[in-house]
Amino acid sequence: MYPQVDIQKIRERYFNYSVSIGKSDKRYARQGLRSIAECLHDAATALGHHFPIVALSYEGRALGCYHVANMEHKTVALADTLLAKLARAETAA
Repeated sequence: MYPQVDIQKIRERYFNYSVSIGKSDKRYARQGLRSIAECLHDAATALGHHFPIVALSYEGRALGCYHVANMEHKTVALADTLLAKLARAETAA
């Protein structure tokens, strides 16, 4: 089981994210970040080296499992990959 990181877009350039583990109601959350990339980097920093992999979702839509190291060190590239994945899913729907 991997921690779940869910990113929510509140409005343009205003994102929140939360981290949860399992079905626990206990969550770590941050609000008011400027981009998906900033959410990814901040979540990676919060998770530290405790978890090597997380399950990412955007507004509840599962995007897959990713290495925390990529969230921290390849932040912009991963954010671009996730945005492309979301765009493909919207086109297919």
